[in-house]
Amino acid sequence: MTKLELTIPALYGDHHTVAVREIVKKIEGVTDVFASAAAHYLSVTYDPKKVKPEAVIAALAEQGYESGVPEPVYIPSLGERERSWRQSNLYAGTSGAMAFSEQTLVRDGRPL
Repeated sequence: MTKLELTIPALYGDHHTVAVREIVKKIEGVTDVFASAAAHYLSVTYDPKKVKPEAVIAALAEQGYESGVPEPVYIPSLGERERSWRQSNLYAGTSGAMAFSEQTLVRDGRPL
């Protein structure tokens, strides 16, 4: 058995891990699949006599799960100051309470 490890940027939720597992498990020769949405990670154990890694990658890409390195996506029309940000601060007089502030940009109906 051989192991194929991929980074899949579109893998960002449990519903995606379920879909990716179903896609890969249908391929003859695949014996085990591990998917992590938190790490955008997919590990596939397969029999190299029955399936080639290119077939697994192609099956995923056909369904919109292309492998590659996730890159931050910024809306081109926004300036440097309008990008997503996260900030935390400890306020004096609040007995160590911490406050968080975040700006999440949305593109095509999905947060970036």
